Amino acid sequence: MVGGFGRTATAEDMAPFFDPDQVRAWWTGRYRRAHVGLLTGRSRFDHRGLVVIDLDMLKPDAAPLPEEFAYASSGADVLEHLAAEAGADWPDTYTVLTPSGGVHLYFEQPADGPLIGCATGAGTTAPHLGPLIDVRGHGGLVIAGGSYSPVQEIPYRRASPPGSRPVPLPPWLLAMLRRPAPAAPAAAPRPASAPTAAGTRAERYAEAALRNTEQTIRALREGDDRRNKVYSAAIRLGELHHTAPDILTEAAVHDALMTAAVACGIKGGESQAEKCITNGWARGLRSTAAGAA
Repeated sequence: MVGGFGRTATAEDMAPFFDPDQVRAWWTGRYRRAHVGLLTGRSRFDHRGLVVIDLDMLKPDAAPLPEEFAYASSGADVLEHLAAEAGADWPDTYTVLTPSGGVHLYFEQPADGPLIGCATGAGTTAPHLGPLIDVRGHGGLVIAGGSYSPVQEIPYRRASPPGSRPVPLPPWLLAMLRRPAPAAPAAAPRPASAPTAAGTRAERYAEAALRNTEQTIRALREGDDRRNKVYSAAIRLGELHHTAPDILTEAAVHDALMTAAVACGIKGGESQAEKCITNGWARGLRSTAAGAA
């Protein structure tokens, strides 16, 4: 909402954001109803960093959950199930209740090893945890406690005692967030003259397209029509899907664009990014199918 804040900002650009009087004027004046966005992961301003586990509520019109979680009505139910499977207790850390009935659990980024990134819902690769659970780590953001929701007319509320702080990730949860991808099934033998799947020109192009698109979206800033750019990117990747279906999977495209869209501060946050990605991907697939017909 306020120009000047960004990855390439200079010390002079950033000066107003460190001025207590200016910040107080923003939050008590024009932006008094604005949400407070906390960057997760690590940055030049926060060398410790955060991982926030976002436990959503099941929406009435949502698709049925997998049989394993058919009883669940929230991400909290799913996380409780995962903790029980690991023989662990519910993680006790800094906690915020969301206006929709969800829960945000705050943890420190691990001190050693790779940073935990972002993931939405279930998936076979880390850091996905399960349905109704979003992970917000490096490259993401989360709405802070105290932010007011005009839709529900209540704020995000801290549920922890005063003075509570995020704690390190419990070992069982960290292990899940870093679990290796399942082994791919053995490929059928190919003739000696056939190129390997990972080495085909189309797949190399697809990998580069996905990587470059994510970087381009991440670099967008206010005034760049971020929603339309994310939508258009999803269309383009959907159109390329048939050229390298093992590389440009729906999950890979969704995760890359979601992470990038959140990182660039897309207006409307994750819910708007979800719409742009889902609709754009579907349109790209339809466009390819129509062309083939």
